[in-house]
Amino acid sequence: MEHVALVAGHPPEALATLLAAQPYPVPLLINADPLPDSAAIIARCIAYAEQTPNSLIVTLFPAAYPGLAHFPVHQATATLWAFTRAAALDWAPRNIRINAVAIGAAPFGPLEADDEAGRPAMDLRAAAAATPKDIAVTIRAIADFPSMTGQIIRLGAERR
Repeated sequence: MEHVALVAGHPPEALATLLAAQPYPVPLLINADPLPDSAAIIARCIAYAEQTPNSLIVTLFPAAYPGLAHFPVHQATATLWAFTRAAALDWAPRNIRINAVAIGAAPFGPLEADDEAGRPAMDLRAAAAATPKDIAVTIRAIADFPSMTGQIIRLGAERR
């Protein structure tokens, strides 16, 4: 059985079109909020998980540039990253998977070693920005891997 993704938030039009046009092997919620409100996204994820068994949730993390001016994005991304990891462990027995795609972002906890945080020892930016097609293909790949949960895929750079 194939499913249409429920896309929440406000993704760029090109990405929304690609995501809506593609059938998925599981019910899928995609959180695509350009400026993430972690409390709202977490509430949305919990409600979806309670209502939709055997499903997948993918949250897109926007790039969080250095500096205090971008601290709200860093804070929301860190909270959502922690939530993704905790929810994956809690929901796996119910066959509810949750993953994230970090677009040009590298969320990590301040006390985690580099090799445990899923990031390189130094900041490496991708040579090219992730396109809407790259993001859509990545989400489709996550949906096709039936045991993948709790992962955060770092995907390319984001154009400034």
